[in-house]
Amino acid sequence: MSSSPILVDRVPELLTRTEPLSPSLLASLAVGPDPTIVELPAGTELHSLVASHVMKHASAARSFGMRVGSGNSRCCDGSDSEDDDDAQSRVATKVLGLGTFEFTFESAKIFAVHHTLGEVVGTNCSASLMRTLVLVSDADISALVRFCDHLIAAADACTGNVFNIFRWHVQHQYWHKAETAQARPVESVVLPAELKSKLVDDIADFAAPATKQWYVQHGIPYKRSYLLHGSPGAGKTSIIQALAGRFKRNVCYFSSLSHPEMTDDGLKSAVQRVPAKSILVFEDIDAVFTGGRGKKDGDKSAVTFSGLLNALDGVGGSSGQLFVLTTNHRERLDPALIRNGRVDMHVHFSDATSEQMRMLFAQFYPKAEPALAAAFEEALTAELGERTVSMAQLQAYFIQMRKRPAEAAAAEVKKVMEEVVTRMIREDEGAASDGKTQPGEEAAAEEEAPAEAAAAEEEEAAAAAELEAAAEEEAP
Repeated sequence: MSSSPILVDRVPELLTRTEPLSPSLLASLAVGPDPTIVELPAGTELHSLVASHVMKHASAARSFGMRVGSGNSRCCDGSDSEDDDDAQSRVATKVLGLGTFEFTFESAKIFAVHHTLGEVVGTNCSASLMRTLVLVSDADISALVRFCDHLIAAADACTGNVFNIFRWHVQHQYWHKAETAQARPVESVVLPAELKSKLVDDIADFAAPATKQWYVQHGIPYKRSYLLHGSPGAGKTSIIQALAGRFKRNVCYFSSLSHPEMTDDGLKSAVQRVPAKSILVFEDIDAVFTGGRGKKDGDKSAVTFSGLLNALDGVGGSSGQLFVLTTNHRERLDPALIRNGRVDMHVHFSDATSEQMRMLFAQFYPKAEPALAAAFEEALTAELGERTVSMAQLQAYFIQMRKRPAEAAAAEVKKVMEEVVTRMIREDEGAASDGKTQPGEEAAAEEEAPAEAAAAEEEEAAAAAELEAAAEEEAP
């Protein structure tokens, strides 16, 4: 007779460790009996920065991992590419593999041990092992602190004709360097000269040392905030990136306010940890809260309206940073969000002005005579009448005409008008579909229709009687 299996409850032993490396592994390194040890868990910013540095500077580094990324991501992990096509394509990028690596900093020898620890555990995506990067050196801790500070400063620096783009990583709570972008001159952004000068002069004045001293003396948080509002496709994103190039600043896009794991504390941490000399961008800020302070349907984040206000006020530290809020609908924003002191300057972006029409024509046809650009602007203005055209629509027109001569682009402005009319029809159709009545509303409308028709007939009859009476009085 077979016996039933006996189930025995076993309490798993708690796995603990008091040292970042095993004694045997530590003994294999060429260090003294009492080295300085620093542990960097995977998923932290310093882990990423140190791993990238080790790949480039460790002697005899032969252990790597591989992942799929864009060509631009190679500039962030030490793989340089001068091929413009590669920069826009998916490519294999290397990451630091497991092993022991040796490099020097300020004449101090440092070992980097990249290893896994413990048993396989399940994560949201797949099975995984705990991974850490451990620095070991006979130098004191101050040398390793200087080494990490050096890597942070290098990551934050904007050199030459490029600037860095960062995005906030909600789970790991740090600004991830997404890519390095080519800066464009402010002059190349086709905006009214007065608007560009207003922004450039204001930021230049804010960045002056005397301005910082004045803010400190008066106890005012040293930060500056701008609201860029107006028509879509008017150049708000373009001017942000051009200003980043002009003033050697990073651009930090905060696009995770609706993330399920985002909280007020997470937002505060993002502002505190933003890379030095940055432009912190909140795009489409009107999409975060509807009707002023209410959250949008389906928004599962724990960010509150007051938490957003505290972040914009600089609570928690934001010395020297520039905040930029963008929206196509300023009227939808709560007044508390854009009051004086919280937003220092409102900059309106309109559809294409006459000046911008001429400037954009001259940019696409630099060899054309100025008179031809003026003729294009006059013809387009006459064709539009009371309507307007966005800068994005104008750019699309010039792309369409890229193989045609300047004379053809100046003459065939009706194509611009056709696109404007098409978009207006689409917008009207979208508004009509959004405003469709519900079944109950249709029944109510049917009940009200006869009364409205009768009233309209009475008004028409009265108007006709008045016209006949006026005619009789004027007759001889």
